Amino acid sequence: MSSRRKFLGDIGKLGLASISVPYMSFGAEPGKKPKGLEPYEKDPIRIGFVGCGLMGGANMKIMKGLGQRLVAYCDVDTGSYGFGNARKYVDTGAASFVDYREMFDKMRGKLDAVLISTPDHCHFAPAMAALKHGYPIYLEKPLCHNISQIRELTRFAEQKGLATQMGNMVRSGDGIRITREWIAAGLIGKVKKVVIWTTRPLGGCNRPTMGYKEWPSEPVPPTLDWDKWLNVAEYGPYSSEIVPLNWRRVYKYGTGALGDIGTHMLDVPIYALNLDYPSKITSRQTGGTEISVPRQDHITYYFDDSNQGEKVEIHWFSGFLKPDKSGEWPSGYDKSFLPPLPKEYTDTGRSYKDLSTADGMFIIGDEGVLYSPKMHLMGKPIVLPKNKNAVAKAIPATLPRVKYGDHRLNFVEAVRGDIPKSVSNFSDIARLTEVVLLGNLTLRTGENVVWNAKSMKAEGGSAKMNSYISSPMRPGWY
Repeated sequence: MSSRRKFLGDIGKLGLASISVPYMSFGAEPGKKPKGLEPYEKDPIRIGFVGCGLMGGANMKIMKGLGQRLVAYCDVDTGSYGFGNARKYVDTGAASFVDYREMFDKMRGKLDAVLISTPDHCHFAPAMAALKHGYPIYLEKPLCHNISQIRELTRFAEQKGLATQMGNMVRSGDGIRITREWIAAGLIGKVKKVVIWTTRPLGGCNRPTMGYKEWPSEPVPPTLDWDKWLNVAEYGPYSSEIVPLNWRRVYKYGTGALGDIGTHMLDVPIYALNLDYPSKITSRQTGGTEISVPRQDHITYYFDDSNQGEKVEIHWFSGFLKPDKSGEWPSGYDKSFLPPLPKEYTDTGRSYKDLSTADGMFIIGDEGVLYSPKMHLMGKPIVLPKNKNAVAKAIPATLPRVKYGDHRLNFVEAVRGDIPKSVSNFSDIARLTEVVLLGNLTLRTGENVVWNAKSMKAEGGSAKMNSYISSPMRPGWY
């Protein structure tokens, strides 16, 4: 028990992960407005926001920087976290709501799009409600809380023919396209293995909920509408250990590090190698329970084919922490979950202490490695060995780029009809999100997943496993 306390204390010292949002999300130099925004500022779209806290505020700030109109906002928290945060960004006189259903009804004819930044468990219902009202939607990642919801939401969005975008901004960066171009040109040979790591859920967590079998029940704050926060989830007690910042680490409301970071990082190899659904997913972990995510885990996705005609394994490691300056690891840290380092990396004289602080990726070919030292691969990856740099520079760009590399602007363009569709529209991004959530199926049950995408079933999986593919929802929310 004492070692566990020290372990939690060590990771608690990391504090909350901060979010820094420049004027534009990625494409512009921080603080500078890029040229060419004038059409979007002169004819802005009117946006209503559902969820105004951490990521909601970030999205508001960026849309405001893009010159769009922020005319309505909805949050179940009327205090400083929800309403207070929204008022930093919204237009003067913007309408406020606690219930998105009321906002969608009362703002008919006054909204051109809706941006949803709620916890994972209440992505599906407000997104469906918005589509039913005819609103294009930008929906934060992951697309939904379970696979059945993804399928239903995607089908309905296709029927409605409205602009949609999931908030995995890596899809708008140049890096994901450069990676595909370099692999296609044979820069690193045939790719058969990808290694991805993230510090989540250990890093950026001030009150770790990992390992919980139950959590303390507390009085609901007077500014929070708890019933509306629960949305489609069955009733459960309020706890400040979960709300507002740690819900992602509880399966009932969140999708763990995979839903948080996997939607960015897994997108790179899946797009670059044109991977379909995995045939099998396996995992091992430490510290997980039926209700909360593990402290550390290793998931292996097995893909039977790629655009190189090769089988590919993607190895996902969460809970990565670096050793301190003296080379010591946090007390209780299980080093068996460390991501393996390719020879091309260690040949440079680097080790674990030199890896990126939080997140990173190795795409390993039989003639070299592509290294991404961060969560969002917006620019060029690092090619190893470095003597391949000259070859990499000579590889031409063959894929179209996103204007300014800006994910929100790409959505604005789609809403305006300036482009046929956004780069992370639901139809194109649904498979990625399913792959992400398949990892959680194996973590929650401890079983291997043999996935039949056509029947949407885990073949040979337990009844419990298949129940997580489509969970019951409280009615009336959409």
